[in-house]
Amino acid sequence: MYVPVHIAICGLWVCGFILAIMWFIFVWIVGLTSTNLFVLGAFTGLVFSPTFPLSFGFINQRLNVNPLLVALLLCGAALGGIIFQKIGG
Repeated sequence: MYVPVHIAICGLWVCGFILAIMWFIFVWIVGLTSTNLFVLGAFTGLVFSPTFPLSFGFINQRLNVNPLLVALLLCGAALGGIIFQKIGG
């Protein structure tokens, strides 16, 4: 079953918004336990993991990309991921 990229990105935005509301509720109202933190962390990974591939697919549909641009984009994303992990500790 084929889902267009722009619809998948809109679904990702909605899921991210719902996830942010859930984090807000659990942090400020319910309170965090290790189980809550584990479940919310898993859902955060499920929501944010397709962000880069979907945005790359969106760019690929809208622009004329060549292999050099793909390589530069992937290297930049990898470098950003490494720097983010170093900053976060």
